[in-house]
Amino acid sequence: MSSEASGASRIWRWLSLLAFAALALYVAARLGVFALTGEIATQSGDIRLPNTFASVDHPFHVARAETLWRELASGRVLRWVGQHQGGYPVEFYPLGAAWLEVLIRAVSLGNLSAQGAHTLAVAAVFLLPGAAFAALAKLDGWPAGVGLLALSLHVSLPGGWYHGGYTELVQWGLVTNVTGSVAALLALPALVGFLRAGEKWLGALAAIFAAWAVYANPRSIVGLAALALGAWAAVATMRFADAAADDSRGSSLTALWRLTLVTSISMLLAAPLLAALIRFGGFYQFVRYSGYEDWADFATASVSAVSWPVFALGLVGLAFGFSSRHRVATRAAAASLIAYAIFTAAIAFAPWVSLLAPQLEPTRLMPLQRYLVVYFAAVAICAALERLSSLVPLAPTWAARAGAVALALAVLVIQTRPLPGPAPDPASTVIPPVSLYPVDMSAQPQQFDLELAVRAADEAAAPGTAILVLGSALSWHQQLWAPMWTARPLFYDNWLWYWQPDHAGTPGYRFGAGHHYPDPEATIDRAYLERHGIGGVVVTGAAREAAARSPLLEPLAAGLYDAYKVLDPVTTVTFADANAALLAVRNQSIDAVAESPGAPVVARVNWHPRWTVRADEQPVPPIRLGSGYLAARPQRAARTAEFRYAVEPLDWAARGLALVGVVGLVWMVWPRQRPDRSGARWYARRSDRGGGSTGYA
Repeated sequence: MSSEASGASRIWRWLSLLAFAALALYVAARLGVFALTGEIATQSGDIRLPNTFASVDHPFHVARAETLWRELASGRVLRWVGQHQGGYPVEFYPLGAAWLEVLIRAVSLGNLSAQGAHTLAVAAVFLLPGAAFAALAKLDGWPAGVGLLALSLHVSLPGGWYHGGYTELVQWGLVTNVTGSVAALLALPALVGFLRAGEKWLGALAAIFAAWAVYANPRSIVGLAALALGAWAAVATMRFADAAADDSRGSSLTALWRLTLVTSISMLLAAPLLAALIRFGGFYQFVRYSGYEDWADFATASVSAVSWPVFALGLVGLAFGFSSRHRVATRAAAASLIAYAIFTAAIAFAPWVSLLAPQLEPTRLMPLQRYLVVYFAAVAICAALERLSSLVPLAPTWAARAGAVALALAVLVIQTRPLPGPAPDPASTVIPPVSLYPVDMSAQPQQFDLELAVRAADEAAAPGTAILVLGSALSWHQQLWAPMWTARPLFYDNWLWYWQPDHAGTPGYRFGAGHHYPDPEATIDRAYLERHGIGGVVVTGAAREAAARSPLLEPLAAGLYDAYKVLDPVTTVTFADANAALLAVRNQSIDAVAESPGAPVVARVNWHPRWTVRADEQPVPPIRLGSGYLAARPQRAARTAEFRYAVEPLDWAARGLALVGVVGLVWMVWPRQRPDRSGARWYARRSDRGGGSTGYA
């Protein structure tokens, strides 16, 4: 390469980096990264509130990250989330996305609020596919315009509820599903690099991303399997196709060994989660809200996720990927996409396969497929630009690269332009025409009013009781912000997610119909309040009138949300018919002292096999009640009771396996000898033969 061409290449690398940075800053600004607080007017004057996404599922995820932060600050690892509707084990809704928020908050030395960390985490997850696109392009010598254009298409096409784009992540707040898919995508280029050339730090990176994907959402295992298969197939076929390879079969077996190593380490790292799911998965019940009716429905969703033009370009790029014999990363992505589509179809339409994963909605697998299609659309566009540039006489060598960058920025500006009229409704199935459209944010008077009401109920309610929060004045699930302002157990009329069918709700509640009360006013009832140990009520909306006229409640505060104290409440733990005089309720432990000795002892916390009970210092077998709650029947009336969510021997064994995985990571990156650069030598031979490492031909 001449010095002039080399200089031009460096210039375009820097220009591409600047374009990436400009795109990222533009998207971050539109997502509110630089406006983490907002000013609102109150009766006491203007105040500033933390400002983050407040639509649909976001409150649930912010509260979970805050719970994890508090537990870590207290020196404990969060294993049971006790505040949410009787509680659930973390393996039934893993904390991979919440850990990202906690990490961001820790890097800020605690200066960021939970809401601010959530905004930054969502923005990072939204933009991280760009890193995977750029890495895939770099592995095969594509110019940076491929990655830039793929990222531009990703952020500019909003998609629908389950498509992994702006609508799913930002409007709907399905953070865990998207995070798992993004982490799996990030594992692909690292895995290809390791299988191809044996660079151990890339293998370690692939294992870390794969483990993060599993911890973010276990359904990511489907995507990881497809990516692993695609990466190995690409490397193996590349070796066999290369006439100059000294030992093709040995090389493919080496790649298989490397794949086995990465897979083993990543599964060891995820052992605490996987072991728990294997042991207790039978207790997990998931309401399936969506699915594909037939092949046509799957095909329609595949197109809708990216739009017709991009889907068609993706097919062209996919064909180009298979025909590019020496572009191993592109071939790996192509094989992965085909394998992933087959896996999704099998889960959706093959009965014997769907029985293996009865809790899995195949629609939730779309994000990873979308990312790969978008990448191949960018490959097709950039290859076409290069071909057109070669056909134009006297066209400068940088024309195709300039065209790719210009097109990426044009798509971004056009597809993220503000539109007149109201913001898209989350309930609508119509995919919005543009991306980065406005969504509900938390710095609103409704949020301040909810906080005041929750704090009032928390202060006035009897010790050892829970708070019931009814109704939403901001988006769909504003109730789920309540853990931000109280450490008490919390119950809701619409609680988003649940894991067992035994909840004793209102007369209209049915587990299979979704996790909400169709008759929230029926909660203002003596039997319901006693059944769940409610000591305070915060209410807006449909149940407000019932609360106002109830003789069971004492008014505390009035506003958009009204706060009440329950008269003569029942505590979270009871001894026969007696309340607890002293009660400490934490996520993984409950300590109670009775007003008067009694039996049985009932704890209004969801039963799980890990719970142990001691009454008057003596172990007592735990009992699962018909309501799903936990009880014990000591032989004599008990004065004290201790409930512990135990770490069992198998849990310790799984932690030991995770430690082995960490040792494996250290072993992979520890410098011992010069890395195996057979893949690099192979690329050098290919370049000498004229295969080239840049361009599109």
